[in-house]
Amino acid sequence: MSKSIAIVIGLVLLVALVLFSMTYTVSFHEVAIKTRFGKTTADSIVTEPGLKFRLPLFADRVTVYDTRLQVRETPLETIQTTDGQQVVARAFMLWKVNTNGQEPLKFHGSFPTIDAANDWLVDHFRTALQSGMSRYSFDDLIGPQSRLGDAEAAIKAEIVASSGKYGIKPVTVGISQLMLPAKTTARVLGRMEATRRKISEGETQRGSTQATGIRSIASTDADKIRQFVDQRAAEIRETGNEEAAKYLGLMNEEKSLAMFLAWLDTLESTLSENSTFVIPTAVAPFHMLQLTTPTDGQGIPLPTAKDGMIESAPSPVAKEESDKPPQSAQSSSATRQPTEGP
Repeated sequence: MSKSIAIVIGLVLLVALVLFSMTYTVSFHEVAIKTRFGKTTADSIVTEPGLKFRLPLFADRVTVYDTRLQVRETPLETIQTTDGQQVVARAFMLWKVNTNGQEPLKFHGSFPTIDAANDWLVDHFRTALQSGMSRYSFDDLIGPQSRLGDAEAAIKAEIVASSGKYGIKPVTVGISQLMLPAKTTARVLGRMEATRRKISEGETQRGSTQATGIRSIASTDADKIRQFVDQRAAEIRETGNEEAAKYLGLMNEEKSLAMFLAWLDTLESTLSENSTFVIPTAVAPFHMLQLTTPTDGQGIPLPTAKDGMIESAPSPVAKEESDKPPQSAQSSSATRQPTEGP
């Protein structure tokens, strides 16, 4: 009885082992290569995900590859540019197994695993990095007009040419680190300083030239404005003199009225603010503040002659009185008398 149970269990295990060896699964991010007796055909590539069947035991062998992106990075590499400078660069690459057409078979025939392909890519990627970046000058790689993107495209073209026939598909290539050796750094800094100094001198010279031109234009414009102003002022003076000549002629005809108007202007300007004056009212033009001031024939008040004042012309009334014999010790004609204090 126990022997029968053991046989049944053995048969069950054998059937399970056979069934297990007859099935395999493919994930959505994998590609499988199925070989029959060690040979591949066009139907050996399996890309559809799911549970698959194969011949048991050693008839069919299945190798599964991950088709997701893989990362490969180079160590720091010293690269000489076309102008004799040196840079230190590190590059990275994103790649995957090419699943187009028969490309998976090429990868299967070249590499047993993904890790083997990564190891193979190290040297080829370093070679592509050296070849791609050495085509450019130092200013092309580092500078305001950097062509680093073109260098990355050249590196990618190199690695595609060397790895494409093995079923490897480079997706992205980039420079992850770029720096200068110590000696190169010193030379670059010196050259940058010389370049900046040259630019500064050029800008200073250009600024001086522009400033000279601006000053010249401003001076010319100022001379034109001064000439115009002087000419306009001369015209205004000439017009003013002509107008003044008319009024002077009129004022010469009525000198007394002209003096009276001048006295009024003096009074207006002198008494326009709160001011205190201690001065005799007999002095022109303050004599007009005194109501008893004598007047001439036209009714214009006349100042009394004082020291320091020019004697005004006597009025006709005063002239008539002066023709009469004096009736008192006081003279009717205006004479200079010392100015008394207030």
